[in-house]
Amino acid sequence: MASERPHLTVYNEISLDGKITGFDGDGVRYYARGFRWRSDAILMGSITAQAFGPNETPEDQARELPPRGLADLPPGFEDLVYQPRPLLVVPDSGGRLRNWTHAAAQPWYGRIVVLVSDSTPTDYLDHLDRRGIEHLTAGERRVDLGLALRQLRAEFGVGSIRTDSGGALNGALLAAGLVDRIAVIIAPRIGSDPEAQALVRLPRSLADTPALRLVESEVLDDGALWLVYDVSRS
Repeated sequence: MASERPHLTVYNEISLDGKITGFDGDGVRYYARGFRWRSDAILMGSITAQAFGPNETPEDQARELPPRGLADLPPGFEDLVYQPRPLLVVPDSGGRLRNWTHAAAQPWYGRIVVLVSDSTPTDYLDHLDRRGIEHLTAGERRVDLGLALRQLRAEFGVGSIRTDSGGALNGALLAAGLVDRIAVIIAPRIGSDPEAQALVRLPRSLADTPALRLVESEVLDDGALWLVYDVSRS
């Protein structure tokens, strides 16, 4: 039941041909729009999170992470990003991410929670513990997203989640029936990279794709479109 898990919104800026990269987007507008509604957590894919910066050096790992949620915000965002800052939640069953110094320095988030599975290497769990990064185990071979969302609600009081991720995680969430709303900025651009990710990449064919109901629309100053859809299921 949806009531047992947080309300989840898939959010991104895309080109007119549905890509999330390969065009010049408006980062300030993207974050300003994203923080217009309160989310208790931001769900980010591990590939997206790699953009925070390179892996920590041994010198980085010898230092404690800075307190989360205290970094200065860019001008104009002081009244948009609320306190307490939302959790940063990252599924990383394979144990790829080791750039926590850079992730913790971001001004948008508070505590960091990594979603892992029973198959996650023990040395990675030890690494997270040493770095003071909280983690939740959900699933056997990979992260069970539905179980993870329910655990986030039960253990962290998360009632609402917004994604900041690529097509693979968005597709997995949709395929699992975990998405309640889709909000997109459609930029008046055509993507330049034919291999760029789409907003959604489903992990398999769906016999019954969810219906979308437009609940909000706006034409923005540069001709971009702001569209919000409720996701309904029969």
